[in-house]
Amino acid sequence: MKKFLIVLLSFFVALSAYAETTNFNDIQENSAVFYNPNTEEWLENCSDNKCIKFVKSYTLGENKYSEYNANGLSYDANSTMEFLHNGELIGYNLNNLKFSRLYFEDGAFKLERLNEEELSELFPDCQIIRVSNFKDNAIKIKRPLFKDQKFLLMNDTNKIFYNYHFENLDNSNEIFNCIFTPKRARRYYFSPKEKSAFYSKYIIHIRYML
Repeated sequence: MKKFLIVLLSFFVALSAYAETTNFNDIQENSAVFYNPNTEEWLENCSDNKCIKFVKSYTLGENKYSEYNANGLSYDANSTMEFLHNGELIGYNLNNLKFSRLYFEDGAFKLERLNEEELSELFPDCQIIRVSNFKDNAIKIKRPLFKDQKFLLMNDTNKIFYNYHFENLDNSNEIFNCIFTPKRARRYYFSPKEKSAFYSKYIIHIRYML
């Protein structure tokens, strides 16, 4: 009986850990985040007087990027939204579908792209699709027949995806435009909202897997 209770407790602990999800709350305009140079951590609040306070703003124009202002200076984040995760500041650029870790070093913002392993840890419920695996802008992907499967488009190329969306799939409930959940086997189109000679349509052919 004792062994059974230990196994049962272990199961619930594991289940709780698996159910824990990352908070992707976007840092809002005029909100502040703090960088502690001693611990190299990003924080929502900081009582240490050595912490640097950064206030978020946006660039002008329709295609807005994030900027952070500290001590009268402005720093370009090269992202369109940011969130805090385990003491790190993570940025996402919806125009190139890339996630980056933001550092503050030598008086400047520096970026480090998240690799596939890091994205898998950040999005454990997503199957990652590499953009480099598309052939002639098309790819075939299998998904389970009897349950939904989320996918994440990982841009491991230098391609730009300005103003892209899914033509025949509603992923408006997703925080990131690179994540989608196909509801049935068919072709899905990821394309710019306006026709362009510079940006091509991408075809994702979903097939069922038993």
